[in-house]
Amino acid sequence: MFCNVLEFEAPKLNLMQFFSLDPISLALPEKELHNSKKVTLDNVKKIMYHKSYFNFSGNLPQSINLLNLYYTHLNAFSEKYSHLIIGENRLSEKLFSILLKCYQHSFLSRVTSRLLFYLLMSLCFIAQNIYLLLHWSYFPIVTISATLQQIDLRCQQIAYFPVQYLKINKNVTIRKALPRFRSYSEASASLRSELPCKFYPDYIRLYNTIWLIVNDVSFGLIIGAILHDQHDQLVNIVASSIQFCCYDSIKKITIFLSNNPFGIKLNEELASFLSELFLWIIEFTFNGFAKYFVDKSNLSWFLSLLTQIMCLSGASFGLSLIMDFFSILSLHLYLFYHISGKLYHWQLNCMISLFYLFCGKKRNVLRDRIDHHFFELDQLLMGTLLFLILVFLMPTVLAFYICYTILRLMAMCVEIFLESIIGLINHFPLFALLLRIKDPKRLPGGISINWNRTEPGLTIFTLENNPLKISRMFRPYSILMSKIRYNYFSSYTARQILKGLPLTLNRTKLYHVLYFSLPDGPIKARDIYAKLSDALANP
Repeated sequence: MFCNVLEFEAPKLNLMQFFSLDPISLALPEKELHNSKKVTLDNVKKIMYHKSYFNFSGNLPQSINLLNLYYTHLNAFSEKYSHLIIGENRLSEKLFSILLKCYQHSFLSRVTSRLLFYLLMSLCFIAQNIYLLLHWSYFPIVTISATLQQIDLRCQQIAYFPVQYLKINKNVTIRKALPRFRSYSEASASLRSELPCKFYPDYIRLYNTIWLIVNDVSFGLIIGAILHDQHDQLVNIVASSIQFCCYDSIKKITIFLSNNPFGIKLNEELASFLSELFLWIIEFTFNGFAKYFVDKSNLSWFLSLLTQIMCLSGASFGLSLIMDFFSILSLHLYLFYHISGKLYHWQLNCMISLFYLFCGKKRNVLRDRIDHHFFELDQLLMGTLLFLILVFLMPTVLAFYICYTILRLMAMCVEIFLESIIGLINHFPLFALLLRIKDPKRLPGGISINWNRTEPGLTIFTLENNPLKISRMFRPYSILMSKIRYNYFSSYTARQILKGLPLTLNRTKLYHVLYFSLPDGPIKARDIYAKLSDALANP
């Protein structure tokens, strides 16, 4: 008789090791990210793995669950049939369990838990109200500032901590799933805390957030110390850089464009009008608020404030302030790009419409199509005159538009770079990477059954746990980078520029993909209060 034997190394649930048929997800179930470019491949997989083509038995998931509960079954067996067990448990483990039970039933434990409960509820209440203020339906101010977005992220994380705690430590559904251990209170209690298959991703997300906040503060202390030591040198460098990059060089470029740049003959009246308009905007923005930032005394105060914020709140808050500071200083660049883009877009559309007029066609706006139309002679003459005027004015508008579009793209690259660093600080899967380096079995990415050896009448296979792929951990970042590349560094961007359509940096919509470990909004404080109260009353 020929038999197959499957060998496996029993996972230690106290170390959160377990087998899983599917790779665990570091994102919330409702925040699962799917790349639209893989729709065709996903449809092919659905066909390949359809039940019509497979004789798949449901015994494999049940068997995997039994393997995960190997030590739990062994402990339950040893408790009921202790006289059959050879060997003794270690004295240190028994002593630790006795001390832990004594502390859990002591007055000190109840007082400590109550203090932490009220402190946590106060933080949740404050965080929820700040979130509601930032997301006011009439004017969501979180969309206009990177610093406010960072505050919003911290409020969401604080409000979600109690929910993650309840999922990890107060899981009551496992007791119902395994009723055979109900008669053993010790075993059922251990099951509730030892089976991580369902809520283990919440454990990773919780501690990953805590680690990132600690690292954020650490980076803030390091950068703050550097800023404090190099304070005077940085004030001089930043002041001269702002003066040169944001104003002096822009003035020279604007004056250069009004004087027939590169020998190109431009319309003098239109070029002088646009240059005077843009120079007036430069003077207005500089005298209105920029000169106060360029002033060394004010800039010294700002750097001191930035240093203190970084040391107290972390590097992400300091970078957010720098980004808002840069957005304010580059406001005139946005105005230049917006004005020149609107002029170019309107002029281009008028020229296209007049070109259709020469061909005996016109655009049907209601049906969104080009229809044939008969025009009178005076209409053709008027269209010809307007078309020639716009053709002669196009080089002037195009020169200003191209120049300020390049400047706007450079400013957007700086903002995207700062946003990417802030995103890495806030959402880097640090805890998951450390778990994978320390113990890959704690991040299961599926199983594999490999041939081990063959003996007479016996074939031995080995069940192994495949670690989660690093590319899957960084999947939100790959989707984010693909969106950034598509929106700002692709043929789509070139088409937008050619059409004169605006390029905007919608950070709320763009970086929403990174909030994969948080729900869409914080849970109400009263619901958290009720759940935590029940959890403390029934530990």
